[in-house]
Amino acid sequence: MSFLLNFFEIKKSTFYYNNRLFFSLNFFNSSNSNRRGFSFTVSGSTFSDSDLYELFNKLYSIDDPNDPYYYVRTLGSKKISAFLKNEHDIIVNHKKVHSIRKELGYVRAYVNHFKHPKKRPNNHEVTRPNQFFEADIKFIPANNKYIPLLDVIDVFDKNIVGSFIGDSCKSKDFISTLKSAFEFRNLDPSNLTIRTDNGPQFVSKLTKDFMNEFNVSHEFGYKNNPNSQAFIESHHSSVEREFVSLNPDIEDTEDAYLRYKAYLYFYHYLRPHGSLNYMTPASFHDSFNHDSVDLFVDDLFSISVKK
Repeated sequence: MSFLLNFFEIKKSTFYYNNRLFFSLNFFNSSNSNRRGFSFTVSGSTFSDSDLYELFNKLYSIDDPNDPYYYVRTLGSKKISAFLKNEHDIIVNHKKVHSIRKELGYVRAYVNHFKHPKKRPNNHEVTRPNQFFEADIKFIPANNKYIPLLDVIDVFDKNIVGSFIGDSCKSKDFISTLKSAFEFRNLDPSNLTIRTDNGPQFVSKLTKDFMNEFNVSHEFGYKNNPNSQAFIESHHSSVEREFVSLNPDIEDTEDAYLRYKAYLYFYHYLRPHGSLNYMTPASFHDSFNHDSVDLFVDDLFSISVKK
């Protein structure tokens, strides 16, 4: 615009004050009102808004907690916009997605998030997978009890590399989950750092001996500061919003296992992750390694139920 104004020797103040000059700003506007009523697909074809409404109604009508697509309803408009592009090849602006969701009554109430003080130590430069893990335990409410859920996350690609659910979670369960994670990722434990809190499962002599045996660097977070394990705490915050809130009727440990297994599939393959440029954890891991690895949830998830 500056080049054209200088070429025609027109002052900027004159141009912007009088919009009836011999050329108009509309000439430079790339928007096309004929596009209203439909969106484009990745291949360049059109996808009508009526079909988009139908797709939203279909997604939000899924009521089976064991179906990974059941948890799509927990996503915000930006992540649903990325989900539509990744799964259905439909390019829709997140503002349009939000408008349609609001019209259909699918927008969830916004919850203000408490901001923790930024006290996380920044002493690790994570540049690849299998370099830095975090682990923590979350308790899931069920029928008159709380079920412990142990997750281990790879800080680099945000994949859950190990998970355990049971009637209890002890040091031996943490160790078996780590062994499964090592085998699942085919990694050398001596090049790995794991950070946990100071829970009894993590500070026990059994865990210490295991870490020494495999030459794993085991770090502990600050006491009473969840930001010391910010990545796994962030994941469990998502679990609270996206899994626990949609499953208030969990009956027992086996029921929780089946539902969380579906959620893990949703998390890895369907849920766009904001810190991964709205890629899913599975696609981000594949793009970094330049290959495609099928993730079987059963390979990283174990259950222990008292009979």
